[in-house]
Formats: sequence, C-alpha cells, structure tokens
Amino acid sequence: MLLEIGLALLLARLLHFSFERVKQPPVIGEILAGVLLGPYVGGMVGINILSKDTATTFEGLAKIGIILLLFISGLEIGVEELQTVGRKGLITSLFDVTIAFLFGYLAGKILGLGFMESIAIGNILVATSVGITVRTLIDMDKLHTKIGELILTVAVMDDVLGIIFLSVTLGTGESVLCIPGINKTIIILISILLFFLIFFASLLVMDRLKIYHLPPPRLLLTIAVSMALIYGALAKDLGLAAITGSFFAGLVMSRLPHKERILEPVRSFSDLFFIPLFFVWVGASFDFGALGGLGSLVAVFIPMALIGKVVGCSIGSMLCGYTGKDALAVGVGMMPRMEIALVVVTTEVSMHVFKDAMIANQILAATVLLVIVSSLITPPLLKIVYPKES
Repeated sequence: MLLEIGLALLLARLLHFSFERVKQPPVIGEILAGVLLGPYVGGMVGINILSKDTATTFEGLAKIGIILLLFISGLEIGVEELQTVGRKGLITSLFDVTIAFLFGYLAGKILGLGFMESIAIGNILVATSVGITVRTLIDMDKLHTKIGELILTVAVMDDVLGIIFLSVTLGTGESVLCIPGINKTIIILISILLFFLIFFASLLVMDRLKIYHLPPPRLLLTIAVSMALIYGALAKDLGLAAITGSFFAGLVMSRLPHKERILEPVRSFSDLFFIPLFFVWVGASFDFGALGGLGSLVAVFIPMALIGKVVGCSIGSMLCGYTGKDALAVGVGMMPRMEIALVVVTTEVSMHVFKDAMIANQILAATVLLVIVSSLITPPLLKIVYPKES
C-alpha cells in the first residue's frame, strides 16, 4: 500500500510539472499517472494501485481529495465575491447553466439513457473551468476587458449553481430524516431546505463572532479541514452529496478575516497529497474495456457539451447588451471543463446513478476526453472569435 501511494504521488507530481512546462493543464498529467499505474497499463508490470488490497484505501483517500478540492473552491469564491456578481453575470450564468444542463439531458436521451441518467449527464456539463481561458486572455492582454471580466464572473456563479443543481437533482433520499408516511421526494426537499438553513445560520454566526485575530496556522488548518469533513458528513447524512457540504463549508470559512491565511495552508496541504490522489484515482479507474462502445457516446456527448456552453452564454450575454461577436467570445471562453466535471461524474458513479457499470465507465471515460478536448481547442478558437475591436 505504501509503495503504491508513494509511486502515485511521485509520478503525479512529475507529470503535473511536465504538463505545466508545455502549457497544458497539469490535471491531465495527474490523470495520466493514474492510467499508467492502473490495472490496464501498470498491471502489465505488476503495479496496480487499484488491486483488491489497495483499492478501498486509495478510493477513501481520493474521496477526501474531492471534499478538500470543493472546500477550496468555496473558500476561493467567497460570499463577498458572490455578492458582487451583478445583474449581467447572474443573467448570463442562469442561461448558461440551464441550457448546458438541458443539452446534457438531451444528449442522455439521444443515447437512450433513462431519466435520472440523463439528468446526471446534464449535471456533468454545468460547471466550467476557466483556467485555460484566463491564461489565453492574459496572453492576449484581454483579461481586464468587458469580455474577460464577464467570463470570470459567470464562472464563479457556474460553480455555485452547478453544486446546487447536483444537490437538487441527485438527492439520494437516504436522509437521517425518517418521517413515516411522507413521500421520499418531500423528504429530499426538506433535507435540502434544512441544509441551507444550517448554511445561512452558520454565515450569521460567523458574522456575529467578530473574529479579528485568527488562531495559529496549524490550528487554523485543522479547523478548516475539520469543517470541510464535518459539513461533508452533514450533507451526506441529509441525503445530499458530501461535496455539497464541503463547498458550502468553504463559503462559510471565507467570512473569516484574511481568508488567504486559511486558503494557502489548506491548498498546500491538499495539493501535496489528497487532491493529486483523486486525479490519479480517476485515471486508474479509466476502463479501457469501455472504449469499444465509446464512439457514438463521444460523438454526441462532447459536441453537446461544447455547443451547450456557447449557446447558453451567447444568449445570456446578448440579453445583457453584448454584441453577437462579444457574446460568441464569452461562450467559447466558457467551454473548458476540468476539476468540477470530474468531481461530479465520479460522485455520480459512486452513487450508482448509472445502473449499468459499462455505461458508468464509458461516461467517466467520455468526461476525461471532454476535459482534454475542451482544454486543447478553447485557446485557438478564442483567439479566432475574439472581436478585434474589443
């Protein structure tokens, strides 16, 4: 077990920095490390981090990585940033996530999937990762323009709305709330309402505490990680996904003064161990046996994922007064998918939303391919469609 974790961390970091050097998403390098150490490639030379002796432990570490990743996302976004989103960002984001979700749902139905499986496809396609877009805009010296700033604003709302979509659509109903004679759907809605009441109460408590001096760094790190895990457990007990709880725990902790003093140690701690193991686990879970029937799925899934974002953002931004060319640039800039899409798909697979194991493996593989394709095509497309006069 120790050997497998050591090899996974070492190879993940080496490939992380290698991909970073050639200006490609480091996450892809970490996923590749998992592929190389998984049963299909590593198994040929006697290395398999998902063997029956190590799989359960490795999956547990990876799930902690998911929780910390979403906690960091919530902490980075912060409640203050949500309050400054503005009308244009909110309207564009609402059209963006709704249309992206509907395109995902439609893709599922075209592929012959059931209702909940199609809903799950929609959830995967909601969130955006604009790291690639931001770097491209910086290279073009266009980040601090009306297009660049709208992309950043919409991306913030996308993550929040994506987590809310996941909570509402995939509440398991396996809540600690047991009310005889009450419909399962009603219990899910009560659980969601109770969770958000706890969240808003936590925000009020955090504001009333008037904390001016933070505790020592080590204690602060312990409190932050504990909050992520406790909120994750609370959400899970209420029938929601654990990542929902950890994300909103990050939003609560963002109310503390000098949040960067919390963010940096938590990110360093997580990036050193747990988060790389999550992406390695994703790569190791990549089922090459599922590639045989992947052609038709990819032919529908990836185009619908890319077009849905362009259509949704373009409509939303045009309604806010942007020209057609500007709106198209916003839509293209919102195409990339990365960490959140992988977190959502692995969460859905672990919740057994996809009844057929082969379908689940194919959806996971298609999502990994979406991450790669969207990361590669966005920069050149953005440079082509970006209006010269902007």
